[in-house]
Amino acid sequence: MGKGGILIETDQDIPGSLLNELKSKQELGLKDNQGRHLYFSPLNGTEVSDIVGFLVARGIKIELAQRKEASLEEMYSTILKEVEPV
Repeated sequence: MGKGGILIETDQDIPGSLLNELKSKQELGLKDNQGRHLYFSPLNGTEVSDIVGFLVARGIKIELAQRKEASLEEMYSTILKEVEPV
């Protein structure tokens, strides 16, 4: 079912090498990046603080960390995708 995610805003664009490292950490669930904005859909048990700690340990300064709940539209879309025949 659709779920929310975590939005992280940093003080700078994320270097490509760090993006690759983030992608390799599947538990963090990096879904998208747009310059200084990163969107995560982490696995169960992964907290906002885990993602923030990972970035801070690599010298990235965090401007904003926010949990976003899935909208009704996102949930409806997910349900439709689950019941559509293949």
